[in-house]
Amino acid sequence: MKLKRISAIFIILPIICLNGCVDSRELNTLAITVCIGIDKVENGYLLTQQIVNPKAIASKKATNEAPVILYSDTGEDLFEAFRKLTVQCPRKIYASHLRMVVFGEAVAKEGLQGIIDFLARDHEFRTDFYFIIAKDTTANKVLSLLTPLETIPGIALYDSLRASMAAWAPTNTIRIIELVNAIIADGKNPVLAGVEIVPSIVNSNSTDALKKTNDIERLKYTSLGAFKEDKLVGWLNEDEAKGYNYIVGNVKSTVGYANYGDDVKLTFQVTKAKSTIKAHLVNGKPAIDVQINAKQNIGAVEGDFDVSSEENKKILNEISEKEIKLMCMKAVNMAQNELKTDIFGFGEAIHRRYPRLWEKIKDDWDDEFVRLPVNITVKFETDKLGQITKPFFIKEKE
Repeated sequence: MKLKRISAIFIILPIICLNGCVDSRELNTLAITVCIGIDKVENGYLLTQQIVNPKAIASKKATNEAPVILYSDTGEDLFEAFRKLTVQCPRKIYASHLRMVVFGEAVAKEGLQGIIDFLARDHEFRTDFYFIIAKDTTANKVLSLLTPLETIPGIALYDSLRASMAAWAPTNTIRIIELVNAIIADGKNPVLAGVEIVPSIVNSNSTDALKKTNDIERLKYTSLGAFKEDKLVGWLNEDEAKGYNYIVGNVKSTVGYANYGDDVKLTFQVTKAKSTIKAHLVNGKPAIDVQINAKQNIGAVEGDFDVSSEENKKILNEISEKEIKLMCMKAVNMAQNELKTDIFGFGEAIHRRYPRLWEKIKDDWDDEFVRLPVNITVKFETDKLGQITKPFFIKEKE
């Protein structure tokens, strides 16, 4: 009998003490935000939240409502701006499904430390969202545009960034931990992808505009923003951005082309690229060697050029090596001569190889970096020629 009483106590006590999910929230009480825009205003920040419209998304019937709703308000800091949105939004804003944070260019130039601290400190934010910069416009304007293919613009920005990074390579994806590490690192500075609004005749801030597929404004990733610590200092164009990604080893796949003579144009698909950055000393001064090894497939051949020939394969590899090296040198020259910021991690390479030397030069690294000799070596290997070897239109010599 005593054993039964003790067992009953152990069964009943958890029922009394555990009250269930006391902090749970029903889905119909939440406003799910997928994208946040942060702009600079006179007395602080303008915060814009792109929130999913459940009536438009969940409806089984066609609706004329926009798939997302924007809520905006200002505050001296982001926490204040977030709380002020409660006077507009009837639901609790839920940020755990956040996909993108868009910085206005003015905010990025002023500095991101305070913003990043807030996003990292608040328990409702996860760490798997990406950061981008609204180039030559505001984050509010970027978030206000609807997208013609993807229903939710924030998801379109997220998917397009990942796709362009994987298949074209002029952009980069960076999460909050990676951004923090790049800002605080000795000898390396971050870069963020820049998104622009492609101008057009008709605005795309209504569902009617989406029917005019050739005339609406669109969002397009065009460049990389280079930082010095947490402040934006300038931009890399598309070629320079690709060169940057080759140097730091971010290229997974991309497409390039080159001319051979006046009549031959070759298009190649890079299928694999690996980069190593090594530091060495020249007369007691640091220098950098970058070695890039890549494989390519033949995408297209225009003109009289037989890519199945071993001699021509060698020529093709040399042409590709020259083109990629030129891209990389453009990126290095831009970083050293115009931006004056080490975005490649060359300082980190020196720190790892020569820690004592780094202690002497790290305080003056900005000045040392602009004079740093950088040697880039590119090695290509042609892997596949496609479904045909010789072009159809080359006639056999008799």
